[in-house]
Amino acid sequence: MMPWNALVLIALVVTFEVRPDVSVKPIDCDDPKPYRGPKLHAAPRPEVFRQAAGELSGSLEAPIVTRLEHAFEQARRATKAPAMTVAVGVPGKGLWSATQGDSLASPRWFWFASVGKAWTAAVVLQLVEEKKLSLDDRLAHWFSDYPDANGITIDHLLCHTSGIYSFQSDPAFRARRGYFTPAELIDIARSHENSFCPGEYWSYSNTGYVMLGQIIEQIEGKPFHEVVSDRLIRPLGLTDTKALAPREEPAGVAVPHPSNPTEAPNEKSIPTTPYAAGNIVASATDMVLFWHALLAGKILKTQTVRDQFARLYPMFDEGTYYGRGTMLYDVTGKNGRRLFWLGHGGGAPGAKALVAYSLDAGAYVAVALNNDGSAEATANLLLQALAEGP
Repeated sequence: MMPWNALVLIALVVTFEVRPDVSVKPIDCDDPKPYRGPKLHAAPRPEVFRQAAGELSGSLEAPIVTRLEHAFEQARRATKAPAMTVAVGVPGKGLWSATQGDSLASPRWFWFASVGKAWTAAVVLQLVEEKKLSLDDRLAHWFSDYPDANGITIDHLLCHTSGIYSFQSDPAFRARRGYFTPAELIDIARSHENSFCPGEYWSYSNTGYVMLGQIIEQIEGKPFHEVVSDRLIRPLGLTDTKALAPREEPAGVAVPHPSNPTEAPNEKSIPTTPYAAGNIVASATDMVLFWHALLAGKILKTQTVRDQFARLYPMFDEGTYYGRGTMLYDVTGKNGRRLFWLGHGGGAPGAKALVAYSLDAGAYVAVALNNDGSAEATANLLLQALAEGP
């Protein structure tokens, strides 16, 4: 196994504290504009989704489990995470998971942060399939007074091509602790100029997903967290997953441990503020089961899922691309091995997470830890252990 310091360390690009600098300013944004950013990544081939759709049940064989357990312990030592949950699933072979904390009782739930956007996108696309919503619907239908609302579509919000300011970049937001309502988050964004005309470029916007949550509530007539539970959590039989309600602080969630010494660990730092931009707490096993159900066409139609990866916009870091509530990782490691993952990452100070399907390994992996260690490097370590022979 390659040493830890030689692992591909993909920077977590979907944290709540990072926003790219887009210098282009809009001129006339009444209508969507053609994309003018860097070249898009090619869509995955159809056989990728067929490969990912195999049955996922049972347990992995003992020799594989031994290797994964060793990799899990190595990851805990390397990241120094107080608590970590991981799961690996191989269609046709089985599933393995491990969770460990500093105390005798391991946490039941881990905060998956922006991985929750994949859940929000799944609900939105279900509504599209049911013809309750269209990807071309304009934001002005729900937020008539928001700047450029006549040119911003549902698809722009899903893909982060709306140009809407991301609330977590606001200095006042960063300075204030405590809960923010969705309306407050949108008002924060409204106080800043949009970065570009809708469709012109790509820029990560948590605000866009907050808006999607509000739109879902208006269509379904009930709170966002209840919609997620009714449409995804209960139908999939996920017993260790919650979409957090406003101000909810459930017991049993791994407490974030930020690396910034001014941000002390605090059980109340599990935020429900992100709302539809990332309010899911879960076990790694449940997250793998959700991601498998998505790619296998059990949540959405197969073509809808493929379309989520049809337009892949370059993100902040080389080798990372964003689709329609999904991410693609295409990175070459130092040993020349290509990492090709379909997934979504997430993070906030003191909490990092990832769920992905690895094409080269033919396996699903989910990782969540409660410090600022790398979820991607941990996932890579587990997948390498899986690939090793007896």
